Amino acid sequence: MDNIEYVIQEFFKEYSGLDSLVNSGLVVCRQDGIPLYSFKSTQTEFDSDTAGALIAGVWQASSVLSQFIPDETEDDFRFNYATSSKGIYITKLSGPFEDIYLSLIYFDVDNPAKLKSRVRLIETKLAEFIEAHLSDDLNPNDVFLFDDISDNEVDDLFSGVMG
Repeated sequence: MDNIEYVIQEFFKEYSGLDSLVNSGLVVCRQDGIPLYSFKSTQTEFDSDTAGALIAGVWQASSVLSQFIPDETEDDFRFNYATSSKGIYITKLSGPFEDIYLSLIYFDVDNPAKLKSRVRLIETKLAEFIEAHLSDDLNPNDVFLFDDISDNEVDDLFSGVMG
């Protein structure tokens, strides 16, 4: 498991605000579409792998289209595709880590604005949590070429060099 994925999993173990996300699915994914966390409040045919890939693609396409808007920066944008009761909401988390996307897919919701406000709160808290926990783990002296390698594997690796 990637370190940032572990930190995100830990955040959602500690975070108790997901119970307010009714009729919805939440996906946190990397820029390449790999989901790092997913939650769904009801049983649906929601597939987090497919959703992650599509979320990343939609964000990247929207970013390219936004270049036609003068004097705007990408940080000003959130993606929102919605009707009065269902939709898709995507936002980007940035920090001293690779950009990741937080997405909410919802349906049959009476107050989507309240739900999106809740997701913006999750966005802020998650970014702060990631930054705090990744900075604890980052030590430039702790760079290992191989994390989990046995003595036998090292011997096998260099067997052609010796002897």
